[in-house]
Amino acid sequence: MRLLLVPILMASLLLAGCSQFFVGFVSNPGGSAVGITGMITTVAIGFVDNSQGAQVSVTAVSFGNTGGTTTTINFCGDKRSQFPVNQVVRADFKAGIYCSTLIAVTDQG
Repeated sequence: MRLLLVPILMASLLLAGCSQFFVGFVSNPGGSAVGITGMITTVAIGFVDNSQGAQVSVTAVSFGNTGGTTTTINFCGDKRSQFPVNQVVRADFKAGIYCSTLIAVTDQG
């Protein structure tokens, strides 16, 4: 069985170099919800290319914490109205490949 996997892996690596073939693995296809809490420092709309070559709109939201670090999450779609700048909020979401699916936003102020 292992001898059969070697040629498949080699062919995948060669084809991947041509940008015409993608091999991916998903350990948890359903995803699990995660959350982040912080002060909203910036909110911007943008676009990313998905694997089919189409553009998907995303809302980039930067969460600041008391330690001075910032974490930016890209949410699918236009979610700007849900993230008021200079407000502390908690966002619950499911992480995705190109963007994360927003579940809920709650004001923590």
